[in-house]
Amino acid sequence: IFDFSAYKDSGTFVLKGIEDTVMLLDDQIVKVQAMRGSPYAKAMEQVVIEWANKLIYMQDVLEEWLKCQKTWQYLEPIFASPDIMRQMPTEGRRFQKVDLMWRQTMQTGADAPGVLTVMSIENLKGNFV
Repeated sequence: IFDFSAYKDSGTFVLKGIEDTVMLLDDQIVKVQAMRGSPYAKAMEQVVIEWANKLIYMQDVLEEWLKCQKTWQYLEPIFASPDIMRQMPTEGRRFQKVDLMWRQTMQTGADAPGVLTVMSIENLKGNFV
């Protein structure tokens, strides 16, 4: 289960305490790769391949998610200022689009924080790239 924590007074969430999830994910990727090489897994080879692909996708998503989160946390207080929005209207509109996507994704994740449920959000990786 992901830990979505409220972020300051922003009305949205950030992902917290992800280190254990990343370690577990890395461990599972290694185990599934080992299974792929096992002659005993031949009967379920397609299932093993599907899980390997899911785990690698999750790893990629988390990497992009954390990059996006770091950038969003840096920019959110800047673009929350009406003065900045007036001085930089083009950049402000671009940030508003990203902010809307961020808030929707975080709310969807917070509503159902199970890892597999969150990872099945449509275009999740594309949102963060």
